[in-house]
Amino acid sequence: MTSISSSRTNLAGLVRRTISALENADLPLDMPGSIELRESRRQLLTQLQARILPHLESNVLPAIIVFGGSSGAGKSTLVNSLVGQEISPASVLRPTTRTPVIVLHPSDEAAMSNHALKDFGTYQVLDTAIPGVALVDAPDLDSVEAENRELSARLLDAADLWMFVTTASRYGDALAWNTLEMAHQRGITSAVVLDRVPQRAAATVRTDLLKRMAQVGIAESPLFIVPDAGAHSGLLEDKYVAEIRHWLEVISATKVGNSLVERTTQATLPALRENLLRLADALESQEHALLDLKDKAREAVHAPLDKLATNIAHGRFGQGAPTASWLAFASTGGPLAGLVAGRKPHIFERNTTRRDNATTSIFESIHSAVRVAVTQGVLTGQAAVEEAWKNDVVDTTELLATANANADTDAIIDDAVQGWKADVAQICKKVSPNPWLGPAGIAALVGIAAGGIAGANTTARSIGLENVVEEARTALSERVRGALNALADVYANAAGAVHVGDSSDLRLRASEFLAHS
Repeated sequence: MTSISSSRTNLAGLVRRTISALENADLPLDMPGSIELRESRRQLLTQLQARILPHLESNVLPAIIVFGGSSGAGKSTLVNSLVGQEISPASVLRPTTRTPVIVLHPSDEAAMSNHALKDFGTYQVLDTAIPGVALVDAPDLDSVEAENRELSARLLDAADLWMFVTTASRYGDALAWNTLEMAHQRGITSAVVLDRVPQRAAATVRTDLLKRMAQVGIAESPLFIVPDAGAHSGLLEDKYVAEIRHWLEVISATKVGNSLVERTTQATLPALRENLLRLADALESQEHALLDLKDKAREAVHAPLDKLATNIAHGRFGQGAPTASWLAFASTGGPLAGLVAGRKPHIFERNTTRRDNATTSIFESIHSAVRVAVTQGVLTGQAAVEEAWKNDVVDTTELLATANANADTDAIIDDAVQGWKADVAQICKKVSPNPWLGPAGIAALVGIAAGGIAGANTTARSIGLENVVEEARTALSERVRGALNALADVYANAAGAVHVGDSSDLRLRASEFLAHS
């Protein structure tokens, strides 16, 4: 590699670090302005990888001359005629140019062997090409194919010089002039080729064209007029492209290409720093948007969680069928009558099986009521999260699809309900034996009382289980809270898995460019 100055070496290192920062700077969320910002990021990467860095690392690269313009402007014919061979297809069919052709002289082939431009198109190495310049026939700016339009824009960002090719009938097209103005604003040096100009209209069109060039700030840029050659096929006669070829040869022979590259690079650096800061702001906006989505997911489950907490506090899981079962079992002649009455069991009542079965049956009713309530709470929470995300400024379609696919609500509900049942059994292991109930019966009684059946609460209190019942009720509250939090975590984790990148890295790179601006 050619030896380069310390300043260029330092700038090359900064450019490489900036490329790395940009490659890491994902803008994954679709939100206002994100399309434009992604395009800005792609532009910066192309400028740095395909134009600025290669020239900083080597001073023997040819200048990259990109021929671009609207469909039918004659770009391919011009490139073919400049090198004297039909190497880029020219046709009345549109689009013609799909894979860009990059024409090199053999003396430049080695220097361009690892250039990023190689990823954009096909190299054609010709003895008739112009040494010191690489001619690129780009796809149409207004191609009907989006891929072609995108490729044309990328090649514009890679250009040391953009040869804007238009015709006497098309030179007023808004798209092409907007692109030309944008290129000038980004520091890309441009020249204009007015192709197929009838002799009778040459003066008028030239005057108007120069006026337009002045309006977009490129009045000093070269303007080439290519006369109308009439109906023909194949290459143009040498006289039609002689002026352009001579100008390109002068660029090569006088090393104007080096100053052209330097001028384009220096014009790009101030805007580069500004764009880096703008992208850093965008990254922070996306980071904040993701945090906001996480917060909304957690806030959305508050209402169903509060409702469940109220139901637990007021013992509403015991209403209806569970209370009716309790009354039936606790009434005179029922298996729980003696326990409720507070007397000691007779010798024939010491077998606890019937009473254990009775309390277990009621607890199953409580357990079912809890499952229904938790299910309603989880599904309500899920619907609330979806509604909050759908109304967000961010397009959350893909995020919601990912989160919903990961949200196993059945598992969340089952874990909470079955987990509480296990909690009650564990809590009751410390309870002393009771003559009326076995361990299973005691655990069921505690669960019944925690579920809110008034008679069961009174009975549990009479045999010293009041604190145990409160402990079981607290365990239910924790399980319910855990279920809703687990649901919110699924959505928060989906947002958290989105990679945005490090905005501080871009800000650091922007500050380093101050020394080179």
